[in-house]
Amino acid sequence: MKKISFSDFSIRVIHSTFNTRFFLAKACQKLPPLAWVVNRMLFAGDDIQVLPRDAATKTHHAGTVQEVELNTTVPVSNENTVLPSQVLREMIKRSRYHFIMDTCICRTSNNCQDYPHDIGCLFLGKGSQRISTKLGRIVSATEAIQHVNRGQEAGLVPIIGRNKIDSVWLNTGPKEELLSICHCCQCCCLWKMTPNLPAGMGSSFSPMEGVEITFNEDICNGCGLCSKEVCFVDAITVVGGTTQRDDQKCRICGRCAEICPKGAVKIEMHDDALKRSLERVKTLVDVELE
Repeated sequence: MKKISFSDFSIRVIHSTFNTRFFLAKACQKLPPLAWVVNRMLFAGDDIQVLPRDAATKTHHAGTVQEVELNTTVPVSNENTVLPSQVLREMIKRSRYHFIMDTCICRTSNNCQDYPHDIGCLFLGKGSQRISTKLGRIVSATEAIQHVNRGQEAGLVPIIGRNKIDSVWLNTGPKEELLSICHCCQCCCLWKMTPNLPAGMGSSFSPMEGVEITFNEDICNGCGLCSKEVCFVDAITVVGGTTQRDDQKCRICGRCAEICPKGAVKIEMHDDALKRSLERVKTLVDVELE
């Protein structure tokens, strides 16, 4: 009998159980002991930032560079605009190791029809070197940045942080040695279950530091383009032609700002947003560790 590897077993389990995540999340809300077990096994210590899509942000700075950390600067575009994706590029440049998965486990599990299956997660840090090469490949920093750019071009939303479930199913060792960068679509993202999770577990998946979203009700015409088909955490509803937003659910991914034909939704980054975001990520995983 052919021996099944840990990675093969993990993928089979994920594919077969992926769409039960909503049921499990709701069960955790109703059964605190189950929530405790699930959190301890899969989510303990998680800290994940949702970065708005670059196209959705409009922040203007006076200079040509923004200071991020000692001896580190982040370049700014010709329009003096600092982009959220620069957080990803900065962490990629700092990391000694980079691993790209050949496929997105969420989109393949959900048989996504709208976004590419071959834009998989990018992993940084020492733990990424323990991922089975059956699942992807070790790449250079340049290749990793090209991968991030491709995700933006495909219309996907980047998230970055420490996600314990990745270190478990990939068998990479301590969660503190693996930094995950995923490119999410609104139809298949694992974190669509966030509204159904207990508050403590769902709060580990949060907006980027230093980013705000504003909604001008006077401009909105209630067309509904920004509702469920775009918002993956069900933060937007349209009732009687009036758009209602739940700021507690919103993770400021930027999809609604991009699609709004009236410009009623705007996303802005504070001048220190990149610095704050990078400081938050840096405490999670030492990507320079040998």
